[in-house]
Amino acid sequence: MSEQEKLFDIHDWVPYQLWRLSQDAGYVLEDYYSKKYNLKGENWRFMAMLASSAPISAKRLGECLDMDQVQVTRALNKLLDSGYVSRRTDPRDRRRVILNLSKRGTEVYQDIVVMAKDLEARLLDQIPEQERENFRKNLKQLLITVEQMR
Repeated sequence: MSEQEKLFDIHDWVPYQLWRLSQDAGYVLEDYYSKKYNLKGENWRFMAMLASSAPISAKRLGECLDMDQVQVTRALNKLLDSGYVSRRTDPRDRRRVILNLSKRGTEVYQDIVVMAKDLEARLLDQIPEQERENFRKNLKQLLITVEQMR
C-alpha cells in the first residue's frame, strides 16, 4: 500500500459528505429565495426553526440552531426589520422575549418551504423509493447516535 493510499481522505468521511451536502443544498436553496426575499441562509434557518418551535425565546432558538448570541441578535434584527418576525414580552417573565413568525413571515416561509421541498425532491429523484426510505431511516439513526455521543 502506498503512502497516498494510507492517508485519510476527508472526501470519503461520512460526516464531511453530509456537511457538504447540507452546505451545497443550502446554497442552492438560498439562490432561489435570497433575491426575492432579501434573506440569507441563517435567516431562513432561523425562520424554519421558529415555524417549527414557536412560540420560543431567542435564547432557546439560538440553542436549537447552535448559534451564539451575536448570530441570533443579527438574524433576529434582520427578520424584525423585514417584518418577518414578531416579538412580545413573556407575561410570566418580563425579562424573556417570545418570538413568532409574523403573518408576512409565515407567507414567505411557506413559499420557501415549497422551494425546499422541490429541491429535496430533485436531489432524491434519482434514488429508488425503497432506497430513499432506507436513507431517511439511516440518517435519523445517525442523528440519534451523534446526539447520544454529545
